[in-house]
Amino acid sequence: MSDNEVAMPEHAAHAAAVAALTAPVPETMRDGGAELVQLLTPEGERVDHVGHPEYSATIDELTDDDLRGFYRDQVLIRRVDAEATALQRQGELGIWASLLGQEAAQVGSARALRHQDYAFPTYREHGVAWVRGVNPLNLLGLFRGVNQGGWDPNENNFHLYTIVIGAQTLHAVGYAMGIQHDHAVGTGDPDRDAAVIAYFGDGATAQGDVNESFVYAASMNGMPHGDISIRVNAMPATFASTFWAAGCGARTW
Repeated sequence: MSDNEVAMPEHAAHAAAVAALTAPVPETMRDGGAELVQLLTPEGERVDHVGHPEYSATIDELTDDDLRGFYRDQVLIRRVDAEATALQRQGELGIWASLLGQEAAQVGSARALRHQDYAFPTYREHGVAWVRGVNPLNLLGLFRGVNQGGWDPNENNFHLYTIVIGAQTLHAVGYAMGIQHDHAVGTGDPDRDAAVIAYFGDGATAQGDVNESFVYAASMNGMPHGDISIRVNAMPATFASTFWAAGCGARTW
């Protein structure tokens, strides 16, 4: 067999890979796969999302007090974050994971949770902690090294911070399996039905724990009334993880 004959399959594989990488992105996969729902322009103008009037209906139900509450939460948690960052730089805290830029995502998702829903954070979901009723002093104590978190997760349905990258996704899926077996999902009773949300960054998707969680979540989503949501704190250019999660059947956003 000649060298040219040996090289042909490699050349063909390389050409196929280049073609796949340069092919136009399908409309259904742009910006992470899910369709972008926009209700505010960059200038802050309120607009309706064409084709999905249900989003506008939900927004229209919000009162002025609701909107002021959302804004208040974001302002307060950014102030806490700024103070903690200053304390860390002064040597008062061993470390501090800033949430700067994630205030709206954290406060918005946490405000959507009901009392019986359970949140599994990383180590920077200070906005979610605030909304769930965790005292910011407990967060400062954790990063100063004087407590082990300082709050009872079952009082707020907000798990302790997880320092190990991605480990909380397994905790979240395990808890979701538990409430499913407790028949606390899909009953139609809003006071009983519960949901689980896990937070993690795009870097965590390189961890085996996260990929295993996607597979477990997919098996749950295939069962009656099984569901789990995953909040990915990812940069727009790094959404391969979101495609993988969606392919496993988990709802990502």
